[in-house]
Amino acid sequence: MKTETQIKNKMHYLYVSWVFFLLLCSLILPSLGILGVGMTTSDGDIPTWYEGDQWTYTINPLSFTSPNGSFTGTVNNLQETVVGITGDAYEISITGEITGDIMISGLQGTLTGEITGTSYQRVSDLAQETTILHSEGNIFYYIYFPYQMDLIMNSTPSLEAFDFPVNTGEQWQISCLSITTGSFSIAGIFEQSLNASQWIEETVQCETQEQVNVPAGTFDCYKITRPSTNVWYSPDAGSIVKSTIDQSSENMTVHAALTLQTFSRNAQPLTISENIEPPVTIPGNPVVISGQVCNTETGDPIQSATVSIEIPSMGQVWTSITNSSGYYTAIITAPTMVDDTPSGRETGSGGVIVQCTSGDLSGYRVQTLVTIVDTPPTTPSVTGPSTGKPKIPYNCTIVAVDPDSDHLSYFIDWGDNTSEEWPGVYDSNVTITVGHNFAYKGTYYIKVKAKDVYGAESDWGSLQVKMPIGNGYDHHPILDFLERFFEHHPHAFPVFRLILGFANTT
Repeated sequence: MKTETQIKNKMHYLYVSWVFFLLLCSLILPSLGILGVGMTTSDGDIPTWYEGDQWTYTINPLSFTSPNGSFTGTVNNLQETVVGITGDAYEISITGEITGDIMISGLQGTLTGEITGTSYQRVSDLAQETTILHSEGNIFYYIYFPYQMDLIMNSTPSLEAFDFPVNTGEQWQISCLSITTGSFSIAGIFEQSLNASQWIEETVQCETQEQVNVPAGTFDCYKITRPSTNVWYSPDAGSIVKSTIDQSSENMTVHAALTLQTFSRNAQPLTISENIEPPVTIPGNPVVISGQVCNTETGDPIQSATVSIEIPSMGQVWTSITNSSGYYTAIITAPTMVDDTPSGRETGSGGVIVQCTSGDLSGYRVQTLVTIVDTPPTTPSVTGPSTGKPKIPYNCTIVAVDPDSDHLSYFIDWGDNTSEEWPGVYDSNVTITVGHNFAYKGTYYIKVKAKDVYGAESDWGSLQVKMPIGNGYDHHPILDFLERFFEHHPHAFPVFRLILGFANTT
C-alpha cells in the first residue's frame, strides 16, 4: 500500500499537469469561439442577444498530451446564459461539468469537477473582453484530493474573433495579448498562483458554406478556420453550432470538439427591425438607418417614441422619432470605422445599436456597418468616329478600370446641353457602346466620367466630334431652318435666286 508521502509526490506531478491543463482550457474556450444564441439574422451578420438567451454545449472529446502526462475527458452541460448587459458588454454566466482521466508516469487519476464563471462580450461585435472561471472538485488517486482553481482571462485589445458580417471567401487578422491570472490548490498539499500570457496573431478565413447536423438541429453554416481550429457559424441559430481544435507540436497535442446540444432564446418586449443602406460604404458618405418598432406581444406599432442609434466604437449617437406606423429613419454620415480585425479594403466595421424605450417596454437591435478604402476609377477612354451627321445615331465606346474591381456607372455629357447621368451598372474594364443623335451641325466635345458603387469618381475623359457643315458655318437656327426648307423643297432654290437677282437689278 502506498504511503501518504508517495501519494503526495505523485500528486505533485498531477498538479503540474493539471495546472497546464487548466491553462489550456482557458485558451481552448476562446479558440473554439463559443457564441451564445440570439435573434435570427441573415447574411452572416452579428446576432442580437437578449437576457435569458441560453445554449448548451458538449466538449467531447477534450484531450491533451505533454511530457508530464495526459488528460482525456469531457465537459458536459456547458451552459451559457445571457444575464444582461453590463456597460458595453453582454454578461454571460457559464456552468459545466468536467470529468476525465489524468495519466502521469503510467499512473492514472480520475478527475470530476464543476465549472462556473462569467464572460463579458461586447454587444457591438462580440469581442471577448474578460472571462472569469472557477472550477472545483476531486482528483481520485487511491484517496480523494479536493482541488480548486480560479482564473481570470483578459485580452488586450479585446479578442474580436469574428469580423461581422461573415462572408464566404473573406479573410481577416486577429491580434491581441491574452493574459491569464489566478490560482490552483489541492487541499492540504499544494497552493500555487498562476500567471501566464500568450500573444495571439492569426489569419482567419471564412472558407465556405456547409450544412451541419448537431443534436440541436440542422443548420446552414459558414465554415471559419483559424490555425488548428475550425468553427461553423449559423446565422439561423445566431451562434456557433460546432467547433474543433487539433493542435500538435513537439511537446503537446490537443484535441477538442464542441457541439451545440440545445438552445433557447427570449423575445424582447419591443421588436425592433434595423436596415442599414448601404451596409458597406466609404467614410463621409450618407447612410440611411431605418426600421420599425412594435410591441412584441400585441404587434402594435410604437408611435412617437424616441429611437437611439449608437455606434459605440466611435462614440457617436443619433436620435429619431417613430411615426404613426412605428417607423423611424435617420441619415448619418459614415465615420471612418476602426476595429481590430483588418480585412482587405476595410478601414473597419462596427455594430450599430438601435434602442427604444416606451413606458416599461424596451428593446434593441444590432447590425454591422462597414467602411472601406475606395480608389477612384481610371479616367475613361472614349473612342469613336471623328465625324458624324446630325439626326443620324452617333455611336462611341467608353471603358474605365476600377483598381478595386468595383462595378461602374458613367456620366456622359454629349456637349450639346444634353447628358446621361449614371445610366446602368457595368463591370470594371468592360467596353460599352453608347449612342446619341446630335440635332445640329457643329463641333462637340463628348465628356465621360466614371463612378464606382461607393461613390468615388474619376477625372473626365473626352472626345471631339464634328458634324460636317457647309461654308464653314457653325450651326445656327435660321440657317438650319433654311437647310431643312431646301431639303424638302429642292426646286425652290432656283426661284429664290431669280428673286434675289431681280431684286439686285431694281
